Amino acid sequence: MKVKFQSENFEVGKVLENFSIKNHKSGSIISFLGKVREYSDKNKVKSIDIEFYEKMANYQTKLALDQLLKKLKIQDYLIIHRYGNLKPGENIILVIVASEHRKDGLEFIQKILIFFKKKITFWKKENFKGFSKWVREQE
Repeated sequence: MKVKFQSENFEVGKVLENFSIKNHKSGSIISFLGKVREYSDKNKVKSIDIEFYEKMANYQTKLALDQLLKKLKIQDYLIIHRYGNLKPGENIILVIVASEHRKDGLEFIQKILIFFKKKITFWKKENFKGFSKWVREQE
């Protein structure tokens, strides 16, 4: 069980394969990959800047995971969230979860994604040709 905040990109296939091998006895392995969009509000995105306060993000994430793990039967999980300057098409977040049954895994992914979107202290700035804007909380 691990959460990583990193600036480096990751190879989704390799990460998923390693997680799957490690959790070969699980009945369900589910993943979600979030990427930088090419357009935002009909404007072509040049890049996005993601900043965060690591100590606070780790604390907030631990609180959410503690609640979810009390409620759901999760055998293992891996969350990778990137920060720094990212280009369209690049990976932002990968969530992988292993559970005995898919229901708990699907609920875990849904709830942790909402949590990361609304509760973790991330600041995202979208950069376009000629201007930039800070992103507000979204669904």
